[in-house]
Amino acid sequence: MLYKIKDAVDREMQSIVEDARELIRIPSRNPPGEERRCAEYIHSRLKELGLNSILLHEPYADRPQVIAYARDSRSDELRIVLNGHIDTVPEGSMEGWSVDPFSGMIKDGKMYGRGAADMKSALAVMMHICKIVSRRDLLLCFAIGEERAEPGTSTILKHLRRLGIDRLRYGIVMEPTSLKIATCQMGALWLNVKVRGRSAHASIPTNGINAIVRACKAIGALEAYARDIAKRNISSSSSNNDSSSMISNIKRLCIPRCSVTMITGGVKENVVPDECSFTIDRRVAPYESANDVINEIKMLLDLHAEEYEMSMIAERSPVCIDESSILVKGLSDALATIGITDHHPFYWCFPGSTDNEHIVREGIESIVWGPGSIEQAHAADEHISVEELRLSAYALALLLSKLGYYRDDKSAGTV
Repeated sequence: MLYKIKDAVDREMQSIVEDARELIRIPSRNPPGEERRCAEYIHSRLKELGLNSILLHEPYADRPQVIAYARDSRSDELRIVLNGHIDTVPEGSMEGWSVDPFSGMIKDGKMYGRGAADMKSALAVMMHICKIVSRRDLLLCFAIGEERAEPGTSTILKHLRRLGIDRLRYGIVMEPTSLKIATCQMGALWLNVKVRGRSAHASIPTNGINAIVRACKAIGALEAYARDIAKRNISSSSSNNDSSSMISNIKRLCIPRCSVTMITGGVKENVVPDECSFTIDRRVAPYESANDVINEIKMLLDLHAEEYEMSMIAERSPVCIDESSILVKGLSDALATIGITDHHPFYWCFPGSTDNEHIVREGIESIVWGPGSIEQAHAADEHISVEELRLSAYALALLLSKLGYYRDDKSAGTV
């Protein structure tokens, strides 16, 4: 079976690479939310590849999403969902780039460009997987808005229920994990903090209260807090209600993080600022409580920012699935079969937050797994190894070839 799969992937590989390069060449930055052209390209190519493809103009009419499956599939047959997001972060300053971020250039075996790792190369594998493995129970979902925690995938899932597609059993969100299997992912809190002061003429600053100075004190305290929580573990977490010995080893690898990612303040050179706003990105481990985390940050801000307002921008839940899942075991076996043995154990806690939270919430056993490195995501000169892309196609095809077909009885089928 392995030789047949490798042969099928190798025959399709040039098309996978060319589609990945074309997706990179079509900007789909979010913000501002410009996924439309990329979605339309995916939709058109999927139809050319012989699939049923639907452009879903929800939740935003001008930012379509794509749903696809084999032409001979019935809605009640679909059991496995592959998910990926179309949007990318903006390219940022060009000073850090040595190549055009929208070129799709291949150099020294690596494909470059915004979205190369996160996650347009994986989208290309998804687009072609039905040419490699024939499965009538496979559903492909290409979502918008993941980079800003917008309701892309959650809207697709609601639409699937309206179509009568409600028996999905397994899922893979194909984010860049360097082919490690993420049975856990971190949650996230995005918080906006508006620090208050009192304006005054800058020549007599003692008549005012400098909001930027207050904000800097708070940010300095948040930096110390970030160093402290990075040392946190399950046993020291006040919000962990489970016995430490009962928590999986993968949860233990989930490390809380906190970063200040945006700041703005001041109205003019000679005015003591009365307001300064900044954004906090707090990564929440599966053994932490979001409410406890918010209270920790409030206590810190009460002490250092003094007068402030804090509001929630977005919240994403941490997710874990059982490492004994048939899906996890099957993918582990597939990776071992193709010779991926350099990062045992295969299991991992994904440090980012993904749309997998929505999929798992639907009762679907789903993991985060895909080609590319999270260290390349959102970075200048973002790139992915073309060989790793090939290996991901081998492993995915091998998994899908072995994963049993499921009917009404969810206990049926084996790997």
